[in-house]
Amino acid sequence: DQLNSDMSKLLALTVLSCYFLVVSATYGLDLSQPTSQSSFGCLKGEGFDFAVVRCWTSVGRADPGCPFSVNNAWAAGMAHVDIYMFPCPSCGNPAGQVQGLINFVRSHNLKFGMLWFDIEGPGSYWGGDQGSNREFISALISTGRSLGINCGIYTSASQWNPIVGSWDGGSGLPLWYAHYDGAANFGDFEAFGGWSRPAIKQYAGNIATCGAGIDKNWYP
Repeated sequence: DQLNSDMSKLLALTVLSCYFLVVSATYGLDLSQPTSQSSFGCLKGEGFDFAVVRCWTSVGRADPGCPFSVNNAWAAGMAHVDIYMFPCPSCGNPAGQVQGLINFVRSHNLKFGMLWFDIEGPGSYWGGDQGSNREFISALISTGRSLGINCGIYTSASQWNPIVGSWDGGSGLPLWYAHYDGAANFGDFEAFGGWSRPAIKQYAGNIATCGAGIDKNWYP
């Protein structure tokens, strides 16, 4: 009858809407170890569509495994491949570090979307002078922009606030934040550092799968 027909249509539309909500979300991974094309292919088969690869290390040098992993991620069919930089504050010369990274990736003809600055480790990688830390991060950002690179910040409130205090000097860049609650959504996010909305969430870490060590990420 008409009622049952209408109910069936409504149910079908509801299921279809839920389907599009699910498929519109994008899952990805980040990693710091050299990773093979076969591992990336396996990860793609598990539903990961983007990768973020470490290309600069905390000791102030380019990561030699970066070109291998970036090229393999593209070859395996990842839709997006970004890179990240773990800067070395104690090494000084933030502009030189960014320039060194970009020289390195360009010398290997690496294709990438964004460069993410990994800001974490107060008291271990970062000293207690918040003013100096702000100047260092400002130099990272300005140098990246001057080189025509699309940049973002990876951090969390527990890391950012001790490093730079209430400073909002990074809020003009997209935020990739970490909170290992296993939930692929932004429902847990609380504003900090001038960011009112994040771009990506790292929701699970230290996962071993497909012969690789990864962190899991999501964006809507």
